Amino acid sequence: MASVTVISHEITQLARLSLMLLDYAAQQGLDRAQLMRSVGLSEEILKDPDSRIKTAKGVQLWRAVDEALGDPALGLHVGAAVEAKQLGLVGYVIFHSRDGYSALHRFARYVRILSEAVQFEVDQAGGNTVITWQVHPALAALRYPVEAGVTLLVALARDITGVHVNPVRVELPGSRPETPGEYRSYFECPVTFEQAAARVEFSHEQLSLPTRAPDATLVAYLDDLATIKLNPLEERDESMIEAVRRTLWTMLPGGRPDLWRTAEELGVSVRTLQRRLGEEQSSFSRVLDELRRDLSSELLTDRKLSVSEVAFMLGYSEPSAFQRAYRRWFSVSPRRGVA
Repeated sequence: MASVTVISHEITQLARLSLMLLDYAAQQGLDRAQLMRSVGLSEEILKDPDSRIKTAKGVQLWRAVDEALGDPALGLHVGAAVEAKQLGLVGYVIFHSRDGYSALHRFARYVRILSEAVQFEVDQAGGNTVITWQVHPALAALRYPVEAGVTLLVALARDITGVHVNPVRVELPGSRPETPGEYRSYFECPVTFEQAAARVEFSHEQLSLPTRAPDATLVAYLDDLATIKLNPLEERDESMIEAVRRTLWTMLPGGRPDLWRTAEELGVSVRTLQRRLGEEQSSFSRVLDELRRDLSSELLTDRKLSVSEVAFMLGYSEPSAFQRAYRRWFSVSPRRGVA
């Protein structure tokens, strides 16, 4: 069965993210033009860094660079190479914020401009601040985009403050690499792997550091521009099915999402959610089942993932439940389905 890309019609990202990855790959000696051809990207598509491209293309590019370089710490290396201003408008608005706290909360608000496949939560834990990354399962399956995002957060903190900020701790969902010391060397704090989610924790003192170029007047103007960019992404007319799918992919790796939690995330009652899905000739269980079906083929194209790992990413408590569902969808076993 051919690989099916299922996130292309739902989720987009700025072209500049793929441009940064291409620049890094070229610095490592890879042929930029060949990489672009291999994933169906053209100079015409990427000529405007702030145009939006399908996230599926970004996923394919990560795969192509990974296969070409074979670098087990690819995400770490890519994220560490980024400076704030390379992120365009979002980078400038955090660069000119007052301090680490204001920059972090602006980044959390505007990260969707960079990529609709990424969001993160900011929580307090004692006197520290914990940032938890949530990414689309197709990105999480690759490992490297998640690690790049966590590393990027630390790189940005160091860039905008001019201080070698070290987080309190870092948690990564990927398997423990053969050379974990490289991660500890960069973050200069305890780093654990095979965690339920990607998290980075900063102390109050670190986030209280002033930025190098605070400018209240300029940042107010940039906030207005960023809000204008964000509004179409937040206010577009999406169906309830699309809204439920968008909500579900952030929940899947944490276990089976339920109707009540989904309704809460969407800010509607369970009754309203059921009614609106019924009006679109669907139901919660059907949307969940179809999302898992679509994502399964995308995740299984990554041969580094076992069937058990894919089952976990899709929110199944047991691999056998996923295997039964896959046979129901495609009449073959998971591994035969992508052979």
